[in-house]
Amino acid sequence: MEKIKLNASKRQNKKTNQLRKEGIIPANMYQAGKDSVALELDNLTFVKLSRHLNDNAVIYLQIADDKKELPVLIDEVQHDVYGKNILHVVFRKINLAEKIRADIAIELVGEFDVENGVLVLAKDSVEVEALPTDLPEKFEVDQGQLKAIGDKISLDSLEFDSSKVTIILGEDEVAEDIAIAIVQEKAEEIIEEVSEELVEPELAGEKKEEGEEDKAETPAEKPSEA
Repeated sequence: MEKIKLNASKRQNKKTNQLRKEGIIPANMYQAGKDSVALELDNLTFVKLSRHLNDNAVIYLQIADDKKELPVLIDEVQHDVYGKNILHVVFRKINLAEKIRADIAIELVGEFDVENGVLVLAKDSVEVEALPTDLPEKFEVDQGQLKAIGDKISLDSLEFDSSKVTIILGEDEVAEDIAIAIVQEKAEEIIEEVSEELVEPELAGEKKEEGEEDKAETPAEKPSEA
């Protein structure tokens, strides 16, 4: 995999609003046990790069006047209220030789075709542990393997290199018992069945009431006169 590189420089003593007007994104890099480093990023360069990044991509940060490339992950990208402009970026420096935990997105692929069925995604991500460079970009799940209502895809069906990646489970959790996606009956079908059950007794009640009314309207026979 090609290394993702990004140039940065240490932040000058300017207000962040002024930096943004000059096309610069304020940023900070954090590292365990050390003070954060205030940085500046070129706005156009970072925006272009971020369009092609997954959530757990390792970036090699090259800070001006520093010969070392620093491996980092993006912890947070702050946008303005319209979600259009980037206001601030937070990096976390990592050790490539130490395993970390991260949430990996689940992506549905293939074609879903179950008559009267709807696909419910029970989990949209999975927590794993791996070296930073071994983190999967995503987990692909083939929804085409689902054929009938009640079918499901469980966590143990995910494909990955188990020698490098470990799925994090709860103390009492078993991968084969955890559903990622399941096929359920369409709500319309269920509502229709319930409606029919409610209507039938109602109609029966109406017929009964009509019968009672007819009986009540029929005049009683007069006793014959002697």
